[in-house]
Amino acid sequence: MPDVWFIRHGESRSNAGEVAVDRGSTLLTDKGQEQARNVSLKITTRPDLIVVTSYIRTHQTAQPLRERYPDVPREIWNLHEFSALSEDNYINRTWTQRTPMMRALWERNDPEYVDGAGAESFAAMTGRISTALTRLRVRPEKFIVVFAHGYIIQTTRLMLGKPELSTKALMKSIPHYMEHSPIENCSITRVEMDAAGVRIHEEDFKNLETGHAFEGD
Repeated sequence: MPDVWFIRHGESRSNAGEVAVDRGSTLLTDKGQEQARNVSLKITTRPDLIVVTSYIRTHQTAQPLRERYPDVPREIWNLHEFSALSEDNYINRTWTQRTPMMRALWERNDPEYVDGAGAESFAAMTGRISTALTRLRVRPEKFIVVFAHGYIIQTTRLMLGKPELSTKALMKSIPHYMEHSPIENCSITRVEMDAAGVRIHEEDFKNLETGHAFEGD
């Protein structure tokens, strides 16, 4: 069973306050590209597999690592960011403009709620994560690096770190941890897998109760 490092993408133009023209094509800023280069240097062991999502910002973040280890296979997995808002509420808006609608969604605290066309439920997003974790457990590789997104990694961390939470309780917890224990751009969250199960690395679990404000997607 592999050790897995989840890495949130570098700062995107949406993170920096630009309008999102769609969900997947947002590019990294210059700062985000520098973050991607820096985090690649923290990976001193050759990965056996690099995973990205369908969103361009994860491809850009993974690129410096791929340049260091060009022979490592790359796969695209269904771990794109939580599509919480409908296209009408997401497209052509900045993160700040979307914030009131996101706040209303979290306050609703209904894991089955779908905001409209192009959106998914919180339960659907956690289902995607569960599928990926199951898939990771049976992979033959020993070290896998997954480039993903803030809500995806935060939810993964809570699902593994606090497995006693129901889906509804998990959804209620997300805003608190996004504010107080954020997943920063290009931060690393380590997941350990062995015969005893799947768990968050001890240090990363302790970090659940620390941190500061989360910005963007």
